[in-house]
Formats: sequence, C-alpha cells, structure tokens
Amino acid sequence: MTDAPNNDAPNNDAPATEEAATATDDAGIEATGRLAEWDGTNANLRDWTDEQILDGLKQLGIDTDKARFEEAATSAVMQASLEDNWLEEVGPVGQNFATFIWMSVQELWERWRVDAWPQDRMARMFAYLVDADYSTEWADRFHAPTGMQVMDALVVYTAKADDARASVDAMVEELGMPAAAWPAKTLDAMAEWMEVSNFALAGKAAEWLASVLGRGHKMSFLAAALMTARMYDRAKAAALQVPHDVKLKDGFDEMVGYLCLSAGDAMSAHYWLYGGGKRSKVKRSEMTFAAEHARNHVKKWKENGGGEVDEKTRKASLQAASQSCYFAFMAFAGMPEIG
Repeated sequence: MTDAPNNDAPNNDAPATEEAATATDDAGIEATGRLAEWDGTNANLRDWTDEQILDGLKQLGIDTDKARFEEAATSAVMQASLEDNWLEEVGPVGQNFATFIWMSVQELWERWRVDAWPQDRMARMFAYLVDADYSTEWADRFHAPTGMQVMDALVVYTAKADDARASVDAMVEELGMPAAAWPAKTLDAMAEWMEVSNFALAGKAAEWLASVLGRGHKMSFLAAALMTARMYDRAKAAALQVPHDVKLKDGFDEMVGYLCLSAGDAMSAHYWLYGGGKRSKVKRSEMTFAAEHARNHVKKWKENGGGEVDEKTRKASLQAASQSCYFAFMAFAGMPEIG
C-alpha cells in the first residue's frame, strides 16, 4: 500500500463556499469545489458524497464510476496496485492530492463493498478485526465493513490457499506482526467480542482458527476465550463439547479437564488430566493448590469407582482452569505448534 504522505496545509485563503472554492497544489493542479477544501494532513472522506469523491477524482484526471471501479478493484493483484495505477495515470501531482487519490481507493472499496480481498487489503482488515484501537481509527476514517464481513472474507481467503497457515502468516507479516502472534491476537479479540455479546462472530473465529491451524478444536478455543471474558458457565459448556478424539496440548487439555470437573463431569476430567487426552507436561511449579486439589479428587474418584463432585472441588477446578488458561494463552502466543 502506498503510504499517505505528509504535506503542507491547504490554502486557508480559499473561499468558504464550495461553488467558489479553488486551490492549487504544489504540482500546479488547480482544484474547485469540495476538492479545494481537501486537507491531506487530516484526511477523511467519510462525509463526502459519492459524487463529490468522483468529481475530485475527475478533476485529477481519473474518470470512473461504481461499475468501472469494481471491475478495476476486482482485477487488481493488490489494492496498492490500483492506488499506484491511479497515481501513475494522473502524472505529477502534489502530496496533498496524492493523499486524496490514495484515500479515495480505500474509501470507495469499503463504501461500495467490493467483493475482492487481495492480500494487502485482507491484512489491513485482519488488523481491523483483532485490534480495537486500529478498528476505531479505521471506522472513523472509512465506511468500514462489519466484523462478520471480514470474518467471512477470511474464511474464503484461507480456503483458496494451498497452505492456509502459511497464507495467514504471510498476510500478518505484511503488517509487521510476527507470524506467531496472530492466533493469540484472535483469541483475545474473541474474548472482547463475547464481552459485548457478539457470540456469533467469536464462534466463527473459533471454527476458523481450528481449520487454519489444523489442530485443536473450535470449542477448546472458544472455552479459552470465554474464560478470559469471565463467562465461566459458557466456558464449562464449551469444554464439555470438546470431543475426546481431539488432540489438545500446551495447556488446552488441562484447561478443558478442569472445566469439565467444575461442571461435574469427573469422567471427562480424568480423560484430559490423566487418561488418553493428556498431552501437556505440566510442571509442579506451575500448579496451584486448586489444581492439586482437583487432580487429587479426579485420581481418587477413579480409584473409588466414581461419585459426585462436591462444591469445594468444583470451585477449585474453576480456579485451576483459570490458571491453565493463562498458560495455554502463553503457549498459544509463543509456540510453533499449538493445541
């Protein structure tokens, strides 16, 4: 993407009325109407009408409309390539109006909901999806898509890739984000969405994570995000839905096991903590008294032939789940193989 350049402030002596306004940029291009009021140092096209944007572009030598723009955007290898093509088309132009051209591509792409997601646009929209500050800034400047629209586009984008994980790694690295960081960023975002009751978006993201990573399970990811959002009853319900034939590791098996025990399902808890589902190698130094109590209960429960899970053990298990969720998040953010 061509970066928005810095430039001098626009001509403050221009008449206030749109009809009479004129301005000349540093390449000698004289503008009239709304374009004459354009300030690239405070670039924002949100309150411009379609006609005003198209008129500004036409004054700079770019004659387009919705149909032609959509055709050009859809055929562009990168969004930046369309921006660069327009800049080349108009020839020498001052920084102020160069910013207008760059911003117009961004704005029209979002405003007209062009169904094309090249890598550079998908990367920016991933940041929009998982970074609250970036999302707010983008929404202030552009007619931004909804989170679900971005999530749907991510599903389509990765489904087309030969290697879904590698395609997302390359996409986020274009943002300057380490490839290892995006799974945990997605989990964090899921927790924030559930805090505002956007469970549909979080659920779709959990399914997408499991698909792209090729391991773990959507309900274990959902349980981790729900724990972070302190929605404990929902986290327990999610953990109980993780199938026993799924391979969990790096603390996710521990977390799911404690949540199952907290929900009263000692059999599933035993499977994840002691049985065929156990894969994490928990260190004694990482275990809390709550975790030790929960593990002892599960072990004795199996030895004694089963029985009800008492309230003290349920509470201890929930505390242990919170601790193991923390370790799972750390592993999720820093390990090449994740559960």
